[in-house]
Amino acid sequence: MSTHAFNFTYEEFKGKNYSNLETIKFGKIYNEFNYMNEIDAEVKKKCTNSITGLSINSIYNELSKNFCYNLYKIIVIVNGLQNDVFNGIDKNDNMNCLYLKYWLYEKIENLGPRGLSIEMFFQNIKNNLEVEIKSELPYICTFNELNSTEIDKIRSIYAFLLIYYRNIDKFYDNKLIECKYLNYFGKGLKAYYESISKCYDKKNEENYCKEFNELLKIYNIDNIYWKNSMNNIEYNYMPDSTVNCPLAIESLKNPLRLIYQEKNNILHLSDQPMVLLNNSIISASSAMGATVGISSFLLYLFKFTNIRSLFGRGKQRDNTIFLNEDEGTHALMFPNSELEHTNFRNSEYKISYRSVGNS
Repeated sequence: MSTHAFNFTYEEFKGKNYSNLETIKFGKIYNEFNYMNEIDAEVKKKCTNSITGLSINSIYNELSKNFCYNLYKIIVIVNGLQNDVFNGIDKNDNMNCLYLKYWLYEKIENLGPRGLSIEMFFQNIKNNLEVEIKSELPYICTFNELNSTEIDKIRSIYAFLLIYYRNIDKFYDNKLIECKYLNYFGKGLKAYYESISKCYDKKNEENYCKEFNELLKIYNIDNIYWKNSMNNIEYNYMPDSTVNCPLAIESLKNPLRLIYQEKNNILHLSDQPMVLLNNSIISASSAMGATVGISSFLLYLFKFTNIRSLFGRGKQRDNTIFLNEDEGTHALMFPNSELEHTNFRNSEYKISYRSVGNS
């Protein structure tokens, strides 16, 4: 049944040796972050200096050093300070920070009892290390103070985006992945959806939203449409099975269609408006009201012209999912895995036929 507890680790997942997933970039950089056999004495000294004097829970002692070593690898490669080759760390990839964050959060969750939190300790290490080596990362990479619940949630989002979504064509081709792993990625999809609404207001000063909005500035999904539907029969799955799993790719392209099932709820994701999909999705819509994704053109009109006056001045938080204007955002197109990133304006949107205000 699906009422079990499961702690996902990439180490366990890669140990399954799923065909065509063994060489993904995430795996290469994850392995590099775990490789500590050839750390130079000078690097160790700089990291010792960066950590000394900081107040830290003793459970973090070893992790703090390894975190510093990995951060050093990224900084020197990105800034061209060394000719060393670190697998998976590319000079021009500003997603290096996201990979490091996933690695760090997984390690924290596996250190011991639940309840550990990230204070400003890791950000302070970063600040001190940049002073030590007289070089900074050229892109945003903030290690916010998060509690254990927030760590768990944001890590699932990183896992969904970096492992599953960037390699969605490979997951589509592999029919032997166990449901417990797909359920974890599905939880990340759901957390992503919920966080868009929670953190839409850029004035939200919660550390979790700072973390999530920084993620969106670096990497986001282009042209997506969401829909919730309900099922009268509660969905269950077998963790070790490979059929009828919670997260499923119904169509890889034209349109892309993902569904994530959790109990009586079904979350749909598509790269095309839901009205263009088959009737089964529309007829299953929940009491939230009929919703559709609208084009980025209409979004532009709504945000940058007076068309919004036609709808009044009600709050748009619940129905407006997200419109990202920041430069440097990454779009992921389909079906090719791990494509080059391009700038875009995100056109995620959900609007009720009744109102664009709170419903």
